[in-house]
Amino acid sequence: MPFTKTMPFTKTQTQVPMPQETPVKMAVIQDGIALCQELRNALVMHGIYPALTGGLLYRTGERKDIDIVLYSNRQDHPNGMPETITFEAQLLKAGVTITSHNGFVTKAMWNGFIVDLFNPQTIGGSEYTG
Repeated sequence: MPFTKTMPFTKTQTQVPMPQETPVKMAVIQDGIALCQELRNALVMHGIYPALTGGLLYRTGERKDIDIVLYSNRQDHPNGMPETITFEAQLLKAGVTITSHNGFVTKAMWNGFIVDLFNPQTIGGSEYTG
């Protein structure tokens, strides 16, 4: 794959409404760890890694969503520049379905859980306003 000097990850998928009839599960830390393992397996070939953050990591008990930061390890890339990819297909391999893009935040669903993927290197999409 060619490498480029642009920021990694481009947004290509349009918003998909979250099904209203599907009940949302409350997540515990074990769910977040399981999702990170799935994401790592799907994204490691591109030098992208997941890191659990947010309420699941910092608080005890159930949480309404799973927050994960996606980061690139510069040591995995020649000249320190990660490749530009679209990663929807890799997320689907991990069972993650994107519901919307909001700047560097991608909203998704995984096994009935709400997932927020934070990717500060995202190209395109609307700006995140909070």
